Amino acid sequence: MTESPVVAADPIERSRALPLFLGIGGAVLGLLPWAIAGTLPLQNLWASPTMPEDMPFVLLPLSQYQATLLFSLVLLGGVFAGIAVHVVARRRDVAVWPAALGVAVVHLVAIMQSFGVLAGGLGLGRGGDSRAMLYFAGILGGVIVAALLAQLGVWMTSRRSIGVAALGVALAAVPFGSWVGRWFLAFTGEVFPLVFLPELLRWIPAIVVGAALVWCGVRPAPRIVVWVVALLSLWLVPALFTAIQYGLGMRVLDGDVAEMARVSVQLFPMVLAEVWLPVVVALVIAVVGTVVRMVVERDRPREVTGERVL
Repeated sequence: MTESPVVAADPIERSRALPLFLGIGGAVLGLLPWAIAGTLPLQNLWASPTMPEDMPFVLLPLSQYQATLLFSLVLLGGVFAGIAVHVVARRRDVAVWPAALGVAVVHLVAIMQSFGVLAGGLGLGRGGDSRAMLYFAGILGGVIVAALLAQLGVWMTSRRSIGVAALGVALAAVPFGSWVGRWFLAFTGEVFPLVFLPELLRWIPAIVVGAALVWCGVRPAPRIVVWVVALLSLWLVPALFTAIQYGLGMRVLDGDVAEMARVSVQLFPMVLAEVWLPVVVALVIAVVGTVVRMVVERDRPREVTGERVL
């Protein structure tokens, strides 16, 4: 009786399994700073009185007061996965779609678990305050948008085109600051962050954008577009985050969506006038870093990396 030969794993299957695990890992990493603590924030419309320490565990911070953090945790899962695929793809051919699938699966599980808990706590389907359904639908809609943008993040940051990948990193710089801030809160509590964290987080996105633009470079010339878009995003996104969070967080408006939007629109230009300095810092980092990089590369042979020029 002859033994059946051992068949090696199909290289195509291996090339799909690796990005799938990278996608799952990236999405989990994005949610991790919240999930390690994970209790649902107090809810204004919770069906029964509950102390903060008695709130149930959820994978997502479902609350209008945590809107920008919620968006950041979901979005960055896709960005982290895309960066991992980009690094691996420099040495071997890998498909991007399994990574996107891995991110989507983690996000779907997190959404189902978290919103299942929220629906039960709000008493949906059992009558009660009609505002609860509007609140639930609004938060769910925002999370779905963030999950779709996370898929875009996978695609952009996984590209062999350095210009596209660098732009994806730069666009995620402001959410990355929120993500880092959540780690500080998870490990140090409220005392340290309340004193130092806002000022620290103000400069993290500038450093990320500056580093991304150094990586991008200025050749070929179309990469200047990446510089312009990245620096504009560093100016506009913090103001947008602040304005939206301020509008959503005003309890005195009592769920008046139109009034929340009006307040946010009014605040947006005022915040824009205050958040320009990090853009200057990012530009200085990018210019100095790019000049240094060009000088260094001029003095050594060009290496073949397999990455596209744009």
